[in-house]
Amino acid sequence: MPHSRIRTRWLLGAVLLFHPWTLVDSPALAQEPAPSQASVADLERRVRELEQIIRRMQADRQGGNPGPLPLPAGPQTDFAGTAASQADSKPSTTEPQPGPGRPEDSAAPDRDAGQKPRDGDKDKDGKDKDKAKDGAEKTFTAGWKDDAFALQSADKKFYLRFTGQIQADYRSFLEEADRTDIDTFLIRRARFGLEANMANYYEFRLLPDFGQGKAVVQDAYMNIHYWDAFQFEVGKFKQPLSYEQLIQDRFVPTAERSLIDQLVPARDEGAMIHGQNLFCGKLDWAVAVSNGEINGDADTNEHKDVNSRVAFRPFYHKDCPSLLNYLQVGVSGGLGVEQELVSPLTLRTPLTVPWFQFNPGVRADGLRWRLSPEVSNFYRSIGVCAQYYAEEEKLRPALAGPASRLLIDVPMEGFYVLATYLVTGEERTTYSAPVKPLRPFDPCHPWACPGAWELVGRVSRLELDDRVFATGLARLADPTRFSDAATEMTLGFNWYLNAWVRMQMNWEHAWFDRPVQLGSGAGGLTRDSDALVVRFQIIF
Repeated sequence: MPHSRIRTRWLLGAVLLFHPWTLVDSPALAQEPAPSQASVADLERRVRELEQIIRRMQADRQGGNPGPLPLPAGPQTDFAGTAASQADSKPSTTEPQPGPGRPEDSAAPDRDAGQKPRDGDKDKDGKDKDKAKDGAEKTFTAGWKDDAFALQSADKKFYLRFTGQIQADYRSFLEEADRTDIDTFLIRRARFGLEANMANYYEFRLLPDFGQGKAVVQDAYMNIHYWDAFQFEVGKFKQPLSYEQLIQDRFVPTAERSLIDQLVPARDEGAMIHGQNLFCGKLDWAVAVSNGEINGDADTNEHKDVNSRVAFRPFYHKDCPSLLNYLQVGVSGGLGVEQELVSPLTLRTPLTVPWFQFNPGVRADGLRWRLSPEVSNFYRSIGVCAQYYAEEEKLRPALAGPASRLLIDVPMEGFYVLATYLVTGEERTTYSAPVKPLRPFDPCHPWACPGAWELVGRVSRLELDDRVFATGLARLADPTRFSDAATEMTLGFNWYLNAWVRMQMNWEHAWFDRPVQLGSGAGGLTRDSDALVVRFQIIF
């Protein structure tokens, strides 16, 4: 017997065995006699019609790609009903997995919305499969958070944040008599940092800097943070002295800090206890013990410095802001015994023009104290701050010889006043946060989406007591080449393209109480200088 007839009879027998009612229900076969009474040709025709029905059902079920057809579920459902029923009611057993920038909680939005879990999400004991998988699959989240790329555990007890900062400058020195400083392109800062929160209460920060052709660890500390009001920090960190220095480098409104900043300790190694937001956000405080260096990485004497700061916001109220809501007054100070070469040896303007230098061999030997009161306020688009600085240090003119027996008290004092105004309507509440433009810059629509524009103005002054130019063995510096006081004015424009990209343009004019030698010969003496800096910054 031909194979085709064998296949046909086998298929017909299978259909009659498993689905005899189809022959009755099918309109093409309803009027036909029973197979036992028909000829072989009629049976083959009926089988072909049945095959066509099956192919149509397969095409409807699988979108035109015929395949094996499941057997019917019951005796009262036709082929079309069987296929549609199975396609629509089949439970989904594959949950979407989180991807980059997508927190784990968003993987099943129907649960977040309060809907009941699907039947397919239950195991054989009736428990939610997601709950069973929490420990195995939902282990961490990854994505862009708090303006940086971060990793976080599902229970939020562990958090790792990657930060970065690049500042590329062009600096031009406009004074013709200045042959000391040259126009240059400069990588001012190039930083890639790690910040971590471990087991909720242990904070860690590592911040190396590769700018200016040097590799320096800026921050490396751990902070134990059980309560806001009382915390403990150890490592290398910013000392609690000077409001201006405590503003993060990435957020300072001017390209560089003021004249007085070069005298404050900045980052040093030590330990600190501190607290913040006491009395409903009105008080911050800190006390630190450190080596006593300025941006130091190692101690040069066995004595330690104590630095402290307290800041008070008397009118702050979270829900009722007013003109004085962000008014802050504070005071910081430091005390320590120094026995090392004087630091800094050279004093400069913010844009690095040198105007004073101690003689080689001048040594600090004795008590040094610092005091710096501060005030700041923010209202809508306007920000202002001012700070006074006073320091006194005991210095010896030389390391050896008769001059080394002299001990001279050298007072220093200075101040700055800074004001900013966001022309495009953004608001500030602090200088230690990014400016987020209301309309981030769009090059296709620059007037409708200009970014944020900010005007900046600052005046600062630093003065040393004129005893640094004493005659004879007590002389600490050369009065024919340097000045004992300098004042600078900075005018600037900041353009925030978005929360991460900023361009700065600062013009600095400085004038000196005495002529300063910036070039060779008599023509190299000048009483003022002008400098310009343009900076491109990107942060995350």
